Parts: sequence; structure tokens; C-alpha cells
Amino acid sequence: MKKLLIIMLSLFVFVPVQAKVKSKDINFPGKFYTDKIKSCEVLEDITMSSRLFSDIFRVKGFVGYDWHSDHQKNSTSLTVKHENITEPIKILMLLAHNSLSNKDQYNIKEAKDLLVEIAKADTLYDSIDPEGLKKKPKCWKNSDVNAPCWYHEYQFARDVFGNYMISAIWLKSELDDSEFKIINTYIKKMYKKFLKPKEFEPTDRGFYQMANSGIPTLVYASWSNDKKLAAKEINFRFKQIDKLFYDDGYINNNSFRGVRAQWYHSYGLNPALAYVYISNLWGAKVPEKIIKKLTNAGLVANLALKDYEKFRSRPFTGEYNENITEDPKHARKHTHQDAIGIDVLMELVTGVKLENDPIYLRKRNITGIDDTIGFNPHCIK
Repeated sequence: MKKLLIIMLSLFVFVPVQAKVKSKDINFPGKFYTDKIKSCEVLEDITMSSRLFSDIFRVKGFVGYDWHSDHQKNSTSLTVKHENITEPIKILMLLAHNSLSNKDQYNIKEAKDLLVEIAKADTLYDSIDPEGLKKKPKCWKNSDVNAPCWYHEYQFARDVFGNYMISAIWLKSELDDSEFKIINTYIKKMYKKFLKPKEFEPTDRGFYQMANSGIPTLVYASWSNDKKLAAKEINFRFKQIDKLFYDDGYINNNSFRGVRAQWYHSYGLNPALAYVYISNLWGAKVPEKIIKKLTNAGLVANLALKDYEKFRSRPFTGEYNENITEDPKHARKHTHQDAIGIDVLMELVTGVKLENDPIYLRKRNITGIDDTIGFNPHCIK
């Protein structure tokens, strides 16, 4: 394992300062996180014929699914009930990944058909977009955990769309002209509504799922073969990571969210690690400063496991931090369970090994897809 780790770390090319990534540096691997979809022993063996009826119904029921109504009815600022939007896309991604790795033409067709049907139904297109958010109040209004959070509706629609695009990239070589046209039309209109309006818009706090839309933007660049967009996105996101990750490894906002600080710290570190991995794979040179900050962030994740009180003792030094709760019943004192391969990414990118976290190890599901980054890191070992 040590030899493997040394080999993997040697793949990362570090530069001491922020060197601008150019379009000529970018080389799309073809399958987003890899150059070839290979059999991955940790993934659950999913085919449409192997699933229970309820699971099949869940994927097909996602076609035209009304996320807007579901979110408004069932979610709050504190808790997002996202199973009906994230679970179907993860099942579809598993179906696509496994059918390709097994060269299973029947299930490749099933996966393609689902992509087409989702596109035909303009699924998620009626979710709130950045323009609509301008007319809505901010989340955690008056520090109320039960206040509505319109941003979450947008965020999950945007990121699930990102995962849809990843599935489409995996299957792109299998699409005929008609299928490609339908899917491409849908991807372009979704990109225009949900990604482009906030592209390269800096945030003052917090680093969250799908790298604050950075991963979906990279995916769109790959789908459309736009190397200029990929280079611009990577340059922008490296600056955002540098801004939002402090030198000591704490993350602006994430690491200071009360009794959920540990949980959200790992939730922010995970996509940052994934983003750096993807950027390096695509040809970008990763600034040494970014690696140092992510390394320290990994050490902070371990500090939270070894000495929780010391982890929490670091005062917040940003301008504002309203989305917090100190109510013990809301506590999450473990690594975020959705970051199913953060231990793999930490070692690969920084060389830091995640400390033993029994709650995390029990809660995570390594047989699935991490929809917060778009792939399963266990498949790149």
C-alpha cells in the first residue's frame, strides 16, 4: 500500500505559485474521472433486471420528477430531504458504470433510454434558478433552523444535473445521432439556466458539494469539448479554494457550524480533494499552496476525531456565520457519511491517512456513487 501511495502521489505535479492553467494544458480523459470505465469490485452489481421493483420504479419515476414541490414541502434550512432526487441519479450512474464495464449491451440500452427520457421530460428544469433566488429570502432567516431554504432547491437541482451529465459522458460513445441530439439539447438548456448565470461568481464563505458548482462546470466543458472553459474554471476554483481554506486547514463557514462543524468540514474537504484530483488528471498543475492547505484540512479532520474539543476551540475569524446550530440534538460528530471515499482521496492527494472513525465507517456506503463529487474514489485505487 505504501508503494502504491508513493506512485499515486508522484502523479501530482505541484507548482509553488498560482500558475495559470491554459487550454492547451487540458486533456479530457473521456470518462470524467478516468480514461476508461473499468470493473470496480466495490460497486454494487446493478442491472435493471437485478433491482427490486421499488428501485426500478424509483429510477423511472425520476423522469419529470417535481423536485420543486418536494423540496418546498419536506425540507428546511437545517435538513434537506433529498432522497427522491439523489437516489435515482445514483442508481442510474451505477447502471451506466457497470453496464459499460461489463460490456452489457442490454443494460447499456436501458441506461441510454433513461437518459433520453429524463431529457425529453425536461426533468428538474422547473426548479428554482439563480434568477429566481434573487426574489427569495436567504436560508436560516433569523437563525431559524426550520426556515425555508430556496438555495438548497437550486443547489441540488444543479448538482444532480451535474451527475446526469457524468452519466451522459460515460455513455457518450454508445449514443446514436438521435439520442445524442436529445440529450445534448437538454444539457445545453440546463447549463444555460443553472450553471452559466453563476459561473465564476466568487463566494465569500463555505465550500460544499460538487465544489460549489465547479465540478458540474468541468463536466459540461468535457461534454462540449471546451478546453477554454475547463482552464478558466480550474483557475477560478483554485483561487476559491485558496480563499476559503485557511492556512491552518480550517474551512471558512464549514468548520465553524456549531455541533455540525466536524460533519461539514469533511463535507467541504471531500469535493476540494476530488476537484484537485480531476484537475491534475486533466493536465492542470496544482499549486503547492493548495496542496498544503488541503493537507492541513485533512489534519484538521483527524483532529476532530482525536480531540473534538480542541477542534471546536478555534474561533471563527470570518465576517459572518449564521447557518449554525448548537443544539445537541442536531449534532453530527463524525466524518460526513456521503463522502464515501474521502479516506482514499486524502491519501492520494495529500498523503494524510484518515483516523479511525467507527460511525463514519458504519454509515457510509462504499458500494455506491458519491453524488457530491460524481464518482466513487475507491474505483481509482
